[in-house]
Amino acid sequence: MILGPLPVPTRLTHGEGIENYAARHAQRNGTSVDQIENALREAGILPKSRARRHPGRLQTWRELGGLHDRAFDPLLSIGGHPVIERELCLRCGNGNLRVGRTPSIGWVCLRHRRWLGRVQLDIRQLPELLAAERLFRSTLVSRGIHVSTPAMLAASECASACIALATLEERRARAGRHEYEMLIYPETVKIARLITRPSFKDWIQNPAHPAEQRRDRVAGEIARTIFRTGESHRRRAAHRIENTLRRLARRGIEWLA
Repeated sequence: MILGPLPVPTRLTHGEGIENYAARHAQRNGTSVDQIENALREAGILPKSRARRHPGRLQTWRELGGLHDRAFDPLLSIGGHPVIERELCLRCGNGNLRVGRTPSIGWVCLRHRRWLGRVQLDIRQLPELLAAERLFRSTLVSRGIHVSTPAMLAASECASACIALATLEERRARAGRHEYEMLIYPETVKIARLITRPSFKDWIQNPAHPAEQRRDRVAGEIARTIFRTGESHRRRAAHRIENTLRRLARRGIEWLA
C-alpha cells in the first residue's frame, strides 16, 4: 500500500537521519512518531519489527514525507569505518538542530561558510578552510575517506604536532575563536591527501627504501605542499608523520580505505 504524505510538509535537510526527520514531521502535524507508527502497525501497513532502520519503516516515512527514494539511505560505514552521526549545518536547517550522516562533507558547510565542529562558527575570515573543504570533497571522498576514518584522525594528530604556533595565532586572530581542530583543518586535509595517495603509500611502505630515504621523501612532500617552513621543522614533521604511519601499520589499521 502506498501512503500519501501527511498534510503539513516538512523539508528534509541533506543527510538528515530518519529519527530526526520523523520526530520533526510528526510534530509539525500535531502528533508523535509513536502515535503514527502504532496506528500503522495496527492497520497492517507498518512491519511489526521495531528495528529503527527496517526497510519498511524507512519507506513508510519517505511516503509520509513525500520524499525521494534515496532519503535516509546514507552509508553507515565505508571501508569498514563507521560514518559518524553528527549535527548538520544550523543554517541549512533554518536555525534548528538537525542530525544525520554526511560522508561526502568534511567539517565545513561551503554554502554557508560555517565550521561544523563541536561549535558551529562563521569562517568567512578563514578562506583557507573553504579551500581545504573543496580539496576534501574533490580528492579524499573519492578515496573512501570521511571525517572519522583513521587517515583523517592520523592527519589531525600530525598537523597538531607539526603546525607552527605563529600560524595558529594568526588564524585565531582572524577567526576570533580558538577552536583548535578548526585552526589546523587545512593542514589536516593536506596531510590526509598525502598519506592516502596510492603512489605515496606504496613507496613509503616499500621495505627496499631505507628509513632515511623514506624520511627525506616525506620531508620533501611536506616542503612542497604542507609546511613551508625551515628544514629542521620539516624534518620533525616528516619524522612525526612517518612514526604515525608506522604505528597504524603495527595496529593493523588500513588508513587508505
